[in-house]
Amino acid sequence: MAAIGYLFTAAGYQYVGAGRKIYDNMWAMRQFFDRVEKKLPDIKINKLAFIGPQEELQAEENGVVFNAAYQAGMFEVLKEKKTVPEQIMGFRSGELAAHACAGTFEFEDALAFIYRKNILCKEALGGVKFSQLLVNTLETGKTTQVCGEINKSVKCCITSYNSADSATVAVESKLKEKLIEVFKKAGASVIDLPYEELSGLYIFKEAADRLKAEFGEAVKNEAIKVDKPVFKMYSQVKGDMYDNAGEIKASLFDYLYMPSRNDLVIHNMMKNCINTFVEIGCGTFLGRLARKADSGKRVLNTHDLAGISAAIKLAN
Repeated sequence: MAAIGYLFTAAGYQYVGAGRKIYDNMWAMRQFFDRVEKKLPDIKINKLAFIGPQEELQAEENGVVFNAAYQAGMFEVLKEKKTVPEQIMGFRSGELAAHACAGTFEFEDALAFIYRKNILCKEALGGVKFSQLLVNTLETGKTTQVCGEINKSVKCCITSYNSADSATVAVESKLKEKLIEVFKKAGASVIDLPYEELSGLYIFKEAADRLKAEFGEAVKNEAIKVDKPVFKMYSQVKGDMYDNAGEIKASLFDYLYMPSRNDLVIHNMMKNCINTFVEIGCGTFLGRLARKADSGKRVLNTHDLAGISAAIKLAN
């Protein structure tokens, strides 16, 4: 019997036309794009999603919003087909979308968090450009060591731990090529991630604190209602399950400046009996990590009808 865990991927994999057939035929998907249009009309999400241009859709400030709409819509499509998860994790802003789907807060609240996050993080960067690299086939301790050496002269850090020999690294773009050379000499395989959502960067600590304060004030004034998720949810920075709504309130935005622990979350989901992973979003990154951790587990995605149909079939 399938014990299903949903993986809410980060932005960075979106493409023009993603989910178009579902959008055209199912209100469950279309409503969330319409809700974005109402909440954030300047983004013009429907045009970007299905007409483009691609480079605008891939821009982080647009990509994270598209990702949230796509994920919430896909979740609702599966839910209507009586397909729901036993456990959920979200990577980067994917966790905000996951909480909206799990009933922690409303979808519009997630959009507000994402939009505000974009503004505060851009202010924190102050014009400094960062690149992100996926560093594979190198023990993460060695990756940490390399980042520590580079960080003496330029900002550089691990933004997500993916497995024992895989991590995502952010570095000031001016030193990207040098860092790639260093990693390759150390025996790593390096993939440039030009559109990956930027988080897990320590210079975003103030932005996270401001978001947390604004969030707390909105909850106090009852402008935002926070409930315990209806599904078991994992904290991407701790790697284990949230215990209660209070813990979510206290740590929801820590992912902005703390590295995500994809490795621990996937390990703990398997430890807690998940045998089928469904990646919610356009990407396949988290699913590949789950397959790498245990090739015997089923891994499905939702960027095509075949993956969606397989998930529905397994759940029913």
